[in-house]
Amino acid sequence: MLFVQEKEVSLTSDISNEALKESLVANVKEKAARPKVQQRPRVSKRLQHVLKSKPAVKTKYFTSAEGVNEQNAVDMANEPSPFIYPGDLEEFAQKVMTKAWRNDIRIKELNLACSQRPSYKDRQRKGLLNRLYVKEPTVENIQTILDIDPDYFNTVEGRPIPNKLDMREYVDTVRACLRTKIITGYRKDDIMQIDENLMMEQKIIDAINRNYHTYVNTFEEFLYKDHTTAMKLLQESEQMAHESFKKAEELQWMSKMYGTLRSSIFNLEEKWRNCKTYQKFLYVTSPRIWRMSQKKFRRASVFLVEDDPDDEENIFGMYRLSVVEKGVSLTDIINTFKEELMDEVPPQLYFTEPQQLMDVFHFMEVQNLNSLIHTEELALPLEQVKNGMVEAVESFEAEIKTLQEVIDKLEGGICWEENRAKYLEEYAMRLVDNEFKSLMMDDEVLNLFVFVEDCYETRIAPNDANLSMLKMMKAIEERYRSELLVLDMVPSEQVALLEGSLYSEEMMVMKLAERAARQYAELERLTYSLNKAFEPPPERALVREPKNRSPPPGIPKPVVIPPRSLTENEKMHLEYFTEFCQYTESPSLYGIHISGEPEEVEKVKKEHESREVEVKDAVNPEKEKLKL
Repeated sequence: MLFVQEKEVSLTSDISNEALKESLVANVKEKAARPKVQQRPRVSKRLQHVLKSKPAVKTKYFTSAEGVNEQNAVDMANEPSPFIYPGDLEEFAQKVMTKAWRNDIRIKELNLACSQRPSYKDRQRKGLLNRLYVKEPTVENIQTILDIDPDYFNTVEGRPIPNKLDMREYVDTVRACLRTKIITGYRKDDIMQIDENLMMEQKIIDAINRNYHTYVNTFEEFLYKDHTTAMKLLQESEQMAHESFKKAEELQWMSKMYGTLRSSIFNLEEKWRNCKTYQKFLYVTSPRIWRMSQKKFRRASVFLVEDDPDDEENIFGMYRLSVVEKGVSLTDIINTFKEELMDEVPPQLYFTEPQQLMDVFHFMEVQNLNSLIHTEELALPLEQVKNGMVEAVESFEAEIKTLQEVIDKLEGGICWEENRAKYLEEYAMRLVDNEFKSLMMDDEVLNLFVFVEDCYETRIAPNDANLSMLKMMKAIEERYRSELLVLDMVPSEQVALLEGSLYSEEMMVMKLAERAARQYAELERLTYSLNKAFEPPPERALVREPKNRSPPPGIPKPVVIPPRSLTENEKMHLEYFTEFCQYTESPSLYGIHISGEPEEVEKVKKEHESREVEVKDAVNPEKEKLKL
C-alpha cells in the first residue's frame, strides 16, 4: 500500500513538473516573438536643476552624521546576521519571540497618528547612520609625487574601444541562462526523485522479506511452546484433582470445627450481653454525680446504635435480642470483642453490697411519695388557675362582642356612605344628562355660539385656537370698546354718512336673504311635485278581506294530563341507586316518566289535530264564496 501511494505521488509530481516546464517555455517564446519598441532616452536632470546654482561643496562624508559617535555606533561585525536560519532546537523559540516583538511594534505603531506611522522603507532606514558610521581618519599634510610610467600611453595606443553595453541584450542573455538552469534543475530533481522512489521500493521489499522470515520462525516457536504448555497443564490438572480431594476431606473436618466454635461464640455473646445488661442497670441506678465522673461502660459494637440513657424504652432494649435474632455474622462479633477489649478497663461499680441497692430503691419510693404529695398540694392552685382561665375566656368573649358591635356600627355607617355616594353619583349623572346637556347643547346656545364665532372671525381673527365662547365675547367686547373710542375721534358728519351706507348695505343683504329663502321654498315644492309625478301608481287590492259576520268556532285547547305519582319501586331506585333530589330535579332525567302513559299522550294529540282540521274546513268555504 505504501509503494502504491508513493508511486501515485511521483506520478502527480511528474505531471505538475511537465506542465510547469511547458508553461515556462510558452512564456519565453511569446516574449521573444513580441516586437521590440525603441524607447526614448529619459532626461536624467530637469531644467531647473541644470540652471540653478551649484551648492557649495561640503567637507562631509556620507558615513558621518550629527550625534553619531563611537559610543552609540552599531558594530555590524558583532551584530547577529538577519540571514542566519535558526537550528531545530532554537526554531520554536525564535518564532515565538519574533511574533511577540512584531506584536509590540504593531501596538506601538497603532497608538501613533496615521501620518506618523512608519513604512517598510522607514523601518529599513532606521539606525542607518549608526550602522554606516566610519571613523574619520586623521589627515596629515604629506607631499606626494605623481609617478606615471612613460610607456603607459604607448601601450594603450591602438587598442579597440569596446562598444556600449546593451542592457536589453544583457537581460535577455541572463534570462535565457536562468531558464536553462531552471529546466536542468527540474530534470535533476525528477531523476533524483525516481532514484529515491526505487530505493524506497527496494527497502520496502527487503522489510517484507525480513518480516516474512520472522513470522515463520515465530509461528514454529509458538507451536513448540503450545505443545509443551499443553503437556504441563495436563500434568498439573491431574495433580490438582488429587489435591482437591484432600482439601474436600479437610473442609468437612473444618466445617465440624466451625460449628462447634460458632455455638461456643454465640454462648459467649449471650453471656457477654447479660453481663453488659447488668452493668448498665447498675450504672443507671448509681447516683448522677458518680456517673458524670465515670466513663460510660457501654457496648460500642457495629450493630448496636447509640441510645439516649434518659429514654426508658432504650435503657435495656439494646440488649434484649440475641445475636442470632439480629442476624449478625461471626466476624462482626469477633471484631466487636476485639474493639471492646482493646479499650476495656476494669469495671468500677458504685455498689459494693446488695444493701446499698436496696437503699437506692427505698430512696426512689420515698421520692415517688414526695412527688405524689406535691401534686396533691398543687391541686388547689391548679383549680384557681382553671377558674382564672374561664374568667379570662369570658372577658375575652365580652371584648369580642363589643368589638363586633363596633364593627357592625361601622359597617352600617359604611353602607350609608356607599348608598349616599351612589345617590349623589346618580344625581350628578341626571344633572349632566338633563340640565347641563340642555345648557351646553340647546339650539339657542349653539346658535349663539355660532353667531359669536362668526362675529369673532369676521371682525377679529380666525378661531384656530378653538377659544371658548366667553373668551371670544370678551375679545369682541374689547374690540368694540376700541372701535367706539376710535369712533369718538371721527367727525359726526362722517359718522352719519357711514351709518347711512351701513343701513343701506344691511337692507340689501336682508333682501338677498329673503329672495334666497323664497327660491329655496320654490325648489322644495318643485322637487316634491316631480317626485310625486314620477312615482308609480299605488297597487289596489282586487278582493276585499272577508269580515266575520259570526264568531268563529273556538280552537280547542290541548288537554294536559296530570303527572302520576311514583311507585314504591321507583322511589327506592331513585333513593338508593341515584343522586335524585325531589325538590330540584325531575325523575325523567333518570329514565322515569310521570307525565302520563305514552299511548294516552298520542291519543290526545291526534284528537287535537283532527279538531283543528275540522275548524279550518268550516272557515275556508266562506272565504271562497266571498271571493266569487
